[in-house]
Amino acid sequence: MTQNPESKTCPACGEAVRETWKICPACEAPLGGFRCPGCRLEVEANWKRCPECETRLICPACGIRLSAGQPHCPRCRSGGQAAAPEFVDPVTGMVFVRVPGGTFQMGDVLGAGIDNEQPVHEVRLDDFYMGRFAVTQAQWQCLMVENPSRFVGDDRPVEQVSWQDAQAYIEALIQRNNGRYRFALPTEAQWEYAARSGGRDEPYAGGSTVDTLAWYQASSDGVTHPVGQLSPNGLGLYDMSGNVWEWCADTFHADAYKRHRSLNPAWIADGEDRVIRGGSWNLDAWSTRCARRFSYRTDFAGPALGFRLVRLD
Repeated sequence: MTQNPESKTCPACGEAVRETWKICPACEAPLGGFRCPGCRLEVEANWKRCPECETRLICPACGIRLSAGQPHCPRCRSGGQAAAPEFVDPVTGMVFVRVPGGTFQMGDVLGAGIDNEQPVHEVRLDDFYMGRFAVTQAQWQCLMVENPSRFVGDDRPVEQVSWQDAQAYIEALIQRNNGRYRFALPTEAQWEYAARSGGRDEPYAGGSTVDTLAWYQASSDGVTHPVGQLSPNGLGLYDMSGNVWEWCADTFHADAYKRHRSLNPAWIADGEDRVIRGGSWNLDAWSTRCARRFSYRTDFAGPALGFRLVRLD
């Protein structure tokens, strides 16, 4: 029996193609084996992310495969279903805001910082969802037995949590969702991009007027405050400057910016110190800058240290 010459479809856009064709005439994706759009590693048909560079292999909006040389979905670009602007975790009620991926100059672009915020370098990020607020005490107690916070209040950020405590919370949240969603601490590249309203040249998360954006030493009265009381940044995220420092996924290294790859960078290496970002209620305005980098050991917990989550798929 003669095979229908159009029985095959393009793995990227679903267009009917012939066995002998080398590229898809509709989306120009190469036909044949699958390769990562980012690093071009050969990948399997059922993989959702590249194990080498973590680039997304499947469009989160419509589910078709992204081929090498094709970082954007050809179907969605031409009018397919867009990703939801928000996601609400069904277990805790935590609201996540979609952060569209893009390219930005990461680091101290305004020349107000110190050496570990240099060199300024170009970074490209995939889409992700960022928690609208730092994790609150009420959300913490949905999953964990004890509230460790010094400044108690359901709507205040949970604090006195170590990096290890944050990881335990994430694991509990994933389990309660039956593994349906992937939650994590943000990389510091994701954190800075989101804090700067999608990579804008903003000193603080939302602009240049710190008193309308951040609880810090001069405005906090020596305590944390309920989340969301001040102005949001350009993405609708609150308190990314001030209130509490926020743990990130990365191992801290003073020269990490010299080692970053351009696509979805994360410096994960041996070492006990992890990155914290955002400043806090007990420090000056300079420490609440979006570019500010600091660190603590993974077992450290203090009343000015909390965390915020991302959802990655």
